[in-house]
Amino acid sequence: MSATTKAAVSYQSLARRIQQQVARARDREQFAVTLYRFDEDDPSAWDRILDEFAELDYVSVSRVGPAEALVSWNPTEAEAAS
Repeated sequence: MSATTKAAVSYQSLARRIQQQVARARDREQFAVTLYRFDEDDPSAWDRILDEFAELDYVSVSRVGPAEALVSWNPTEAEAAS
């Protein structure tokens, strides 16, 4: 498997896991989630996903460390953007 393919798979896997965590938080009417990068996750995929969250007006990303971040969102603005 090429490095490009491996990075894409890592990004997709990480994105899917994070989407599930965010969905579970929303289901519990929580508006923040602490995310963790696992050892097997590609650090560049992790950075890319956090940067993509940070680009959204209604999302705040606070990096706690190199492998941990708190992502919070405004539910009213998030609903309006959907």
